[in-house]
Amino acid sequence: MAGFGLLLGGGGAVGIAWENGVLAGLMDAIGFEPASSTVIVGTSAGSAVGADMALGKDPHDALALDTGPGSPRRDRPPPDLTKGPFAEIMALMLSAEAGKPETVAKIAAIAREAETVVSEERFVAMFERTVGTNDWPDVDFRPTTTACSTGAPKFWRSADGIGLARAVASSCAIPGYFPVVSHAGEHYMDAARGPRYHTTIVGDLGLESALFVGPRLAIPRVTEMIVDDMQALADTGVRVHSILGSERLSKLGVNLMDFSKRPAAFEAGLADGREHADAVAALIR
Repeated sequence: MAGFGLLLGGGGAVGIAWENGVLAGLMDAIGFEPASSTVIVGTSAGSAVGADMALGKDPHDALALDTGPGSPRRDRPPPDLTKGPFAEIMALMLSAEAGKPETVAKIAAIAREAETVVSEERFVAMFERTVGTNDWPDVDFRPTTTACSTGAPKFWRSADGIGLARAVASSCAIPGYFPVVSHAGEHYMDAARGPRYHTTIVGDLGLESALFVGPRLAIPRVTEMIVDDMQALADTGVRVHSILGSERLSKLGVNLMDFSKRPAAFEAGLADGREHADAVAALIR
């Protein structure tokens, strides 16, 4: 698939299962091979899925770790949307000032001081277990994150000297719920990457086509930014197709950190992937 980008969006624990289901559905229907992509860009949940795909793992195995006795994906209390640091951060993210540097700085300050459900050390260790290695794959894989000090997006690559699992953890570090992740004197968190950041990457690589897979999020502004990003890509002449989730996924609710919904999310993704198979086949020809 020369000149093809696989772009994987955020979506929490539920999104990880659903995205794996979509990719498994595409694999079943048209023999889709994620690791054959020119580049895989992963944001938040998409970074966890993208790492697995870049390493050549089978998306059908996405739920295998969930059922083991020592599963690192065990249930954790869901974020409190009514009070505490996560609720405060969510209010800032939903505000009219959400994209401003001073707002990002406020979010980062709260996130760095918040009492989270797990320590940074244990959080990174969880990804060392799920990703399975700190060695970067041969595939051009770029997990994204946000620098706490500046609010600027960061697109990790192997040349940055960060271990693969830590890079993925930094992309998944939901502020106020999970800890910020440190590297080389900076702290990173899962926050807005800014408008049209996929357009920038795809444009720099001169790709011919791109597939975006990511669930519609509970924050409408984020979904609007994704849709705008994909339209901007299409306007440059890149052939683009997006899979944002059907009613099957919507029925699972807005709590994307509800681990109990992961099996159903995977099945919804399987169906969604198969339904989009013809469009994706046309995209990668």
